Amino acid sequence: MVMDLLHSSGLSSTHYLQTHFSHSQAYFLSVSKATDLRTTFFLLFPIWFHVRRADAIRLVWVAVVGDWLNLMMKWLLFGERPYWWVQETGYYGNSSQPMIEQFPMTCETGPGSPSGHAMGAAAVYYTMMSSLLATVLKQEGHQIRKWCVRVSLWTLFWCVQLCVCLSRVFVAAHFPHQVITGVFTGILVAESLSRTQQIYKTDLWSYVLTSLLLLSLALLLYLCLQLLGVDLLWSVEKARCWCHRAEWVSVDTGPLASLFRNTGTLLGLGLGLHSPLHAVVDRGSEGTTYRSICLSATLVLLQLLDSALSPPVQSGALFYVLSFCKSAMVPLATVSIVPYCVTSALGHKGKTLL
Repeated sequence: MVMDLLHSSGLSSTHYLQTHFSHSQAYFLSVSKATDLRTTFFLLFPIWFHVRRADAIRLVWVAVVGDWLNLMMKWLLFGERPYWWVQETGYYGNSSQPMIEQFPMTCETGPGSPSGHAMGAAAVYYTMMSSLLATVLKQEGHQIRKWCVRVSLWTLFWCVQLCVCLSRVFVAAHFPHQVITGVFTGILVAESLSRTQQIYKTDLWSYVLTSLLLLSLALLLYLCLQLLGVDLLWSVEKARCWCHRAEWVSVDTGPLASLFRNTGTLLGLGLGLHSPLHAVVDRGSEGTTYRSICLSATLVLLQLLDSALSPPVQSGALFYVLSFCKSAMVPLATVSIVPYCVTSALGHKGKTLL
């Protein structure tokens, strides 16, 4: 009964936003798209890596660990989503239930709690804001100026979180309590990893073992719940049943897809950082021009990679394997392949790889 009250009040919020802010539909949809973790890996990480290398490494760890924790929580909490709950509930009885509009990004196939978008955005942007603040506070300057910068950055952070939460509620992908839970859990993940210095000293085998550990623990939980008679594909069936358009339902939005993408990304980061190509780059020559060329080349290459390699969603296990490999290529290209190619093209000094 308590959850029905929580869900009904959340659904009223969705109905209110869709009714009174329908003119902002394009804005809300763009916010949801921009704050997906794909943007973190394909855009924010490359930019951050060529500006603040150590913080970019932490950014990937925060995103991967945060999304892995989000997956585990979703499997254990069995959170509903507004777009299917409203069509199944008997809470409204004979009274009319709110009419909820659906969008292409509404029909996600995983459980709803906590919100992955809200949790990921909170973790990633908290990490970025903390990095910027640390840089500002190290510089000499008046304390009032530093205070103004601090207030401005954290105000921006909370404005972004508010927009993300509203966008997820607007598209009927989440209830308000799910996005709020996601935000604060994401902040906890980011704050916890900010105190872990070991991630900057991790060797290749540690990256491999960590990726395998995250993958194995998630699959172990999946199998244990299956043995207990819990059908973890229940949310997929609800999505297929209640989504207005079948083409909006994609396995790419499911928990297992994100698991393989994220563990692939973490492994790719380890391979990139410990690659012979990365070791050969002349660190002394990394001026602004060099970084700009690397960044531009990386962004172009990643966009080509994203458009050229689209794993077929109907291929079953092959889809997850290809998603893993594609995700591993993103940090690998950013960290080692592109910088090495740019170094070689510009004639920078380095050892020759045979």
